[in-house]
Amino acid sequence: MTDRAAPVGRRTVLALGAAAALAPWPATARARTGGPDWTGLAASLTGVLLRPGSAGYEQTRLPRNLRYAPQARPEAIARCADSADVAECVRFARRSGIRFAVRSGGHCYAGWSSDTPLVVDLADLDSVQVEGDQAELGPGTPLMTAYAELARHGRTVPAGTCPTVGLAGLALGGGHGVTSRAYGLTCDSLTGAEVVLADGRVVRCDAEREPELFWALRGAGNGNFGVVTSLRMRTHPAVDCTVFQYSWDWPDAGEALTAWQYWAFAAPDRLWSNFHVWCRPDGASVDAGGVLLGGSDELRSLVAPLLAATGRTTSEQVVTRPYLDSMLAYAGCRDVASCLREGDQAFAAGSHFFDAFLPGRAVDDLFGFAQRRGRAEGVVSFTALGGAVNRVPADATAFVHRGSVLLGQYFAGWPADADPGPPAAWVADAHRTMAPYSSGHAYQNYRDPDLAEWRTAYYGDNLPRLERVKAAYDPDRVLDFPQAL
Repeated sequence: MTDRAAPVGRRTVLALGAAAALAPWPATARARTGGPDWTGLAASLTGVLLRPGSAGYEQTRLPRNLRYAPQARPEAIARCADSADVAECVRFARRSGIRFAVRSGGHCYAGWSSDTPLVVDLADLDSVQVEGDQAELGPGTPLMTAYAELARHGRTVPAGTCPTVGLAGLALGGGHGVTSRAYGLTCDSLTGAEVVLADGRVVRCDAEREPELFWALRGAGNGNFGVVTSLRMRTHPAVDCTVFQYSWDWPDAGEALTAWQYWAFAAPDRLWSNFHVWCRPDGASVDAGGVLLGGSDELRSLVAPLLAATGRTTSEQVVTRPYLDSMLAYAGCRDVASCLREGDQAFAAGSHFFDAFLPGRAVDDLFGFAQRRGRAEGVVSFTALGGAVNRVPADATAFVHRGSVLLGQYFAGWPADADPGPPAAWVADAHRTMAPYSSGHAYQNYRDPDLAEWRTAYYGDNLPRLERVKAAYDPDRVLDFPQAL
């Protein structure tokens, strides 16, 4: 997935994560006798406070990953109307001694944005205002809505293909997507933000104001330092795109993956590509697809060396469309409205960054894994990095993964009422298979509750600086979850 998960698992929470979730609050935050004053909070908000049994609560409480729906039963969900509402929620949580989670789109892979006593829901902060080459966007703006509004001005932001992901959740953890090699990560286009701090103050940060906070938000901002209530972003031209996909017979799969990884990394920045290994009980298959900021003739010229180096393709799709239409097509939607419908899937996932191309042994191990029969359905996907992503120094933002050539994701989905055991085990097996060939780092936007060394996996050498920022802006750990800094 760029920042979209293909429909095919996510995993159980470690005892360590559970212990962190139950850790005591600081002594400065004592719960009031009789529990939180929810009536008082409701009266203080411009937005709506949903309680169990109230209209809209059941639908709103659900995370996008329905694996974690049973535990997503907050005592209250604050549908905030503005930053003042968010600040009131933060102060209320401190006074009441309760935990809260911040949710922009509910896409946290581990369900951690939906399972606290209070959920601060930013879905109604979804405005998009364009000013020249800059845009001010609400944190709860669904990605496809942002694409559509920006396209009216001939602009876009570098982002993924998951249409319903909230913009803040995407941007603050990095944000891989179809124009990343051309325009950088989503966080690389962030030029400023409005943030509600852990003490309830509202500040603006950018390269000049609160620069350490601004640095930390770009790659480690999800739930760690404050609640982002507005994002100011540099926009880029939304040009016509060519969406492409090629498939190969299984006997040619290893050759195709080997050739693809070198080709995709060396391609011009305006070409982005990924490679899928689809695993199903009745067999496995592979394909490569992507997006070119350009026309079909140029695409065919660029892809010719890849096709010459591999076996005969079994299918080919090459279509040039306007930018928004290309994003809709890549997301599998007919229009913006259909893109924003709720999903009904549970899933498990894991990820790795790879700092070197996959050697022959890694390819053999992967396809040996994929050929096993009787396993759960899943997909291993690789995204080619390089380009603008890798030209940013590793310490210029909190996003440290600037030297990798590939991002891998292991994903399996299942109906919400099915047994999660087999697909979750499939993901764990895929992760183990590829771990020896990875850098040991993982993508922080693909939260993995089973990842033991998550601090170094997500943040690498930037971790000490991030811990200093955390201590400065949230010394009492008001913002907390199992993988909070």
